[in-house]
Amino acid sequence: MTSTKKIAITFVSGILTLIMATSASFFLAGFRADAAEYKGSAQAHASQKMELPEKTTKLNQFAKAYYFKATGKPSKGYDWTYKTDCNNVKVKCKYDFTAHKYTFKITGTSYGLNHFTLKYKTSDTKWESVKMTLFVDSEKNIMRTS
Repeated sequence: MTSTKKIAITFVSGILTLIMATSASFFLAGFRADAAEYKGSAQAHASQKMELPEKTTKLNQFAKAYYFKATGKPSKGYDWTYKTDCNNVKVKCKYDFTAHKYTFKITGTSYGLNHFTLKYKTSDTKWESVKMTLFVDSEKNIMRTS
């Protein structure tokens, strides 16, 4: 190959490269990439977290406390207990002597899954047993899953 042909090939290659680079830049310039606009501070956004209810009686709903209601009519007051495989809940009970109703308030004390059995008297000799699975999140919110 002669040096004239080499120069011509190099020159044509350079021109084609320049044309391709120019075409590519116009092609890419046709795409628009906008950053999302956010007004406010990170703290303001974090404070807009979903507000949880103070209490719930529903399954699969987080709240500050889970309430379980039951009826029982022992002749001498009332009696209840519970068994758990994880010590991450606190249980309180109020008993309405007029309506003969138990109201159990269960709150979370630390993160974890809890297999929980609540027992309460429905009469002087009969106990009712209710099995629950409770989950406490890192913010100590509680949810009954079953």
